[in-house]
Amino acid sequence: MMRTVAVDILTGFLGSGKTTLLRHVLDHGLRGKPVAVIMNEIGEVGIDGTVVTGLSAVEKMVELSSGCICCTIDDYRFDLAIQEIIETAKPHLIVIESTGLADPDPLVYRIKQAGLGLDAVITVVDAANLGRHLKESDVTRAQIEAADFLVVNKRDLVTPDEVAQVERRLGRMNARAERFTTVRGALDSDLLFATGVAAFREHAGATPGPSHRHDDGIGSFVYRSARALDQERFEAVLRELPRDVLRAKGVVRFAGRDWCGLFNFTCGRHEITWLRLPDGTESQAVFIGRNLARHEPALRAALAACEVHAEGSADHV
Repeated sequence: MMRTVAVDILTGFLGSGKTTLLRHVLDHGLRGKPVAVIMNEIGEVGIDGTVVTGLSAVEKMVELSSGCICCTIDDYRFDLAIQEIIETAKPHLIVIESTGLADPDPLVYRIKQAGLGLDAVITVVDAANLGRHLKESDVTRAQIEAADFLVVNKRDLVTPDEVAQVERRLGRMNARAERFTTVRGALDSDLLFATGVAAFREHAGATPGPSHRHDDGIGSFVYRSARALDQERFEAVLRELPRDVLRAKGVVRFAGRDWCGLFNFTCGRHEITWLRLPDGTESQAVFIGRNLARHEPALRAALAACEVHAEGSADHV
């Protein structure tokens, strides 16, 4: 069975700033965790490093000074290469940077077919050229519509009114996605990439209430339960999470199932994958978002209503 690894897709039209964002994240945002960066096309790896030899399914692999790796693979060997990277490099996170001319949906399908869980689709948008890109290629719209997070880059090249206009346009195209604006990809990666979730969990678990780690009001809290949860009720809670909740992630022991559910919620989209853990594993989840002090009591009550007691029925509120 393949080891569980979070996968993020980084996409955006040609010249939008994907690689610049990626360089910033590798330099500043991954807290020393090993990361595999995959270019899903044959071509040069544009990040200096030492080539790691001995991998048969990977076109080229570069080991970075941070302990991360960067490599290229083609579609034909995608599944095999992904398995080989996981077994060889043992990454904490995989970031796949797709070509600027690619619709991310087929890549999402390939990731799931390879037995991996999708963490987030991150689409970088060129604020100065969005209108032109939308006219030139339908794939720009597909990249925006598939996004969990929209990063509006190059805001220094347009006026504040133009940035607001771009954000309104993106909101009409994808109301679910959370939007951030940036200059040259200089963005805090805690929310965008899965590595930040562990830090949120550690910090929230050490404090009695919701923790706040950002000036923009982003905070987190951890829910724990020794009881099994009703899966149908739990998924209903995920579907009804307030928009202020941007991420949720954790392991849940569901009543009537031998395997535990590893769930991921990102900006209104959730999925559950399965893994075998010891009997009696505690359900544990971290919720990350804005205004959590206001939302936490209702969320904890809704989660408690999912807990199944000895007689086999969930609590009712």
